[in-house]
Amino acid sequence: MGQVGRILLIDHPGRIRQETVAALRGLEFQVDEVDSGEQAGVLLGKTSYQLLLAEVALLPGGGLEFLRSHEDLLITTVVVLMAVSCPVDVVAAAMRAGAADFIQRPYGLDELCLRLEKALKVRFYEHELTYLRHERNIIYRFDNFIGESQAIKEVFALLRKVSSSNASILISGETGTGKELVAGAIHYSSTRAAKSFVKVNCAALHDNLLESELFGHEKGAYTGASRQRIGRFEQADRGTLFLDEIGDMSLSTQAKLLRVLQEKEFERLGGDKTIKVDVRIISASNKDLAKIIHDGAFREDLFYRINVINVHLPPLRERRADIPLLAEFFIRKFAADLKRNINSLHPDAAHFLQQYHWPGNVRELQNCIERAILMSDGPEITVADLSFMRTLMPESPEPPALFEIPPEGLKLEDMERSLLIATLEACNWIQKDAAERLGISKRVMNYKVKQFRLANSRWLKNK
Repeated sequence: MGQVGRILLIDHPGRIRQETVAALRGLEFQVDEVDSGEQAGVLLGKTSYQLLLAEVALLPGGGLEFLRSHEDLLITTVVVLMAVSCPVDVVAAAMRAGAADFIQRPYGLDELCLRLEKALKVRFYEHELTYLRHERNIIYRFDNFIGESQAIKEVFALLRKVSSSNASILISGETGTGKELVAGAIHYSSTRAAKSFVKVNCAALHDNLLESELFGHEKGAYTGASRQRIGRFEQADRGTLFLDEIGDMSLSTQAKLLRVLQEKEFERLGGDKTIKVDVRIISASNKDLAKIIHDGAFREDLFYRINVINVHLPPLRERRADIPLLAEFFIRKFAADLKRNINSLHPDAAHFLQQYHWPGNVRELQNCIERAILMSDGPEITVADLSFMRTLMPESPEPPALFEIPPEGLKLEDMERSLLIATLEACNWIQKDAAERLGISKRVMNYKVKQFRLANSRWLKNK
């Protein structure tokens, strides 16, 4: 088992204790041994132990009082109790109070070592799970989302309102807009954050495989089902299930999904046992589900179930102001990952990135910045480092004419008057707004209004 730490053994003096100590030291444990709970309390105040192995008869209150008085100990130390016999209710109470295992005496030394190894592994995995959940909580925080454009700010505001509820959410948006990140942020900002966030890509699996993935199967349910499988719904119980690309799900699977959402229960494939679950559903699709419903490929009743709240993620081309911010973030990330001394984006390069239409959205921007980091020789990303993108950009067409000039010509004064009136009408006859749209000052606008003798009932001075 290797060097795994220090054990405190509380047991009666004698041959059995000596043999136990020898066996544990043979596995390279460091072992301290005492005869009572009081002596153990003194050592626990001075030394950190990975595991405590204790005879129940030597602990006050059958072990319960000892466990309750050393509650902080259970955070870092695995407690395993042992006894010749002990009432079931006492064993159950000790396990609820934090004991990891209960071993009946007499025991074989091989069995003892295996049980202790298992208890230590379980504690290791518990700590690992806690760490990973903490890390994912950091990754999926709303504060880590980047964007200052009005479009993305509105999305963030909506997410903060709905994340704490249990309502089903449908996230729509093009490929690469960050639907999975948003789903994770919703989960880790909700009351279910301590439970599982389970992801399923509905487009990646064939119909039968997707049903098995979602609902699980019993042994022998179909050819190749050599053992029982727990489905994603069971794994996500009391947590969140993220169904990515739900628009690719078949109608038969949609019907089974609808039943789970309505009844909160299902059966594994090939089984007859009804399993009840409490799962929040977050779905995502890059397709127009309304059109798919019209075409008969998606159930309307399921759509209403998953679309209690709709969150639409705008494509990157609709939030161009955020492109330099995102690019700077990816520069810092990949420069650190690739150990390159690059820390900024040249203004010309930022402008260059903003001219591109980004069909792959944020994911494409991320890939382009990673490539540019590899190509760059200087301390910042320049347009030259992004030259590979020129082949991705369509040739700019000739700008269309703003108006047709008739053969007889136009008077400049008439054309200017018509443009002024059209702009005022578009701005509901608010001169300030019309001036901004035309790129002129309010003083020039006032002069033009007088020049062309324009009037409107909205203007108090003309009433």
